[in-house]
Amino acid sequence: MREWHYNDRQLPYNPSDVDIRQQTFAIGHILSDIQNQEIELWRKEDYQRKSSSWDIKQRSRLIESLIMRIPLPIFYFDGSENPWKIIDGLHRLTSLYSFIVEDKWELKNLEFLKDFEGFRFSNLPFKYRRMIEQSTIQAYIINPGTPDRVKINIFQRINTGGTSLSRQEIRNAYYRGLPTEFINELSEAPIFLEATNRKISVNRMKDKEAVLRFFAFYRFKHNYEPPLEKFLDDSMEEINYLSEELGDIKIRFFESMNICKEIFEDKAFYILNVNGEKQSTSINIALFEAWSVNLAKLNSSDSIVNILNNKSSLINEFIQLLQNTEFHKSISSGRSSKKAVYTRFSEIERIIKKNINAY
Repeated sequence: MREWHYNDRQLPYNPSDVDIRQQTFAIGHILSDIQNQEIELWRKEDYQRKSSSWDIKQRSRLIESLIMRIPLPIFYFDGSENPWKIIDGLHRLTSLYSFIVEDKWELKNLEFLKDFEGFRFSNLPFKYRRMIEQSTIQAYIINPGTPDRVKINIFQRINTGGTSLSRQEIRNAYYRGLPTEFINELSEAPIFLEATNRKISVNRMKDKEAVLRFFAFYRFKHNYEPPLEKFLDDSMEEINYLSEELGDIKIRFFESMNICKEIFEDKAFYILNVNGEKQSTSINIALFEAWSVNLAKLNSSDSIVNILNNKSSLINEFIQLLQNTEFHKSISSGRSSKKAVYTRFSEIERIIKKNINAY
């Protein structure tokens, strides 16, 4: 993985690359830009959060604030490409768009303007409709030419309120093109869904992060240094530079998922008790990393045949391994430490090799 060293303080980017301007917009103008697809209100493949997740009280009080001339918190947009992306303010703009443009819902639970209870935008007196549309907002816009590393760091830092995006949603938003397409393809593959029994949630892109974890540790485990989130950020960016390798990595991933399914059936990637039963209903992501990567690295069809023929012994060895205190710690508490990563990967590799050679 390429190194990034800009100055003695080890900043993730050169501060001189930050190029942001402040601008004032009328709400009517912003909504017109959304209608004309110049601002992207919703993009399913980038964000898998619900843009309508504000409740009716929150949405109504937003409109009430505008009528009362109370300024809204500042908005952030990525204006470095078309259409602009909303970095901060998605819920507010979705509420405004659905109330003003779509005339979709009625005001409820207002704090002061009780006379407007039950009103849609079209029911409001003209002067209040005009007041809302002419209200201004303050926004920061990231200018074209700003590097992705700057944008993703800005996104992470200001994405702190309301229903924040997950780190993977942020990655998907900014590492577009080949990285997003590659991760999406693997996360939607039938064999991945079968091997995991669809138990890795698509909500907040947890499924895509699981696939990214496989890729990151398969390709860059030797470079691993905490924090894990930065390791995953860097790995996703590196997909852009590995286009010739991605076909082989995809094949290895699919083979790994198939082997896991053959060995464990519906118990792949779970912590098992001494009787070989699942201890919880949730897949353990640390086990997903260790099993998927180690099995993907099997370098011959004979090894795959041997491990499948000796799967009963492998499962028993795995159950015994789960009783080991150090190994259990490596897949539970503090599992992103360098020691934990090394422990779980090396121990899973050990029992795989033992059972390949034993057959």
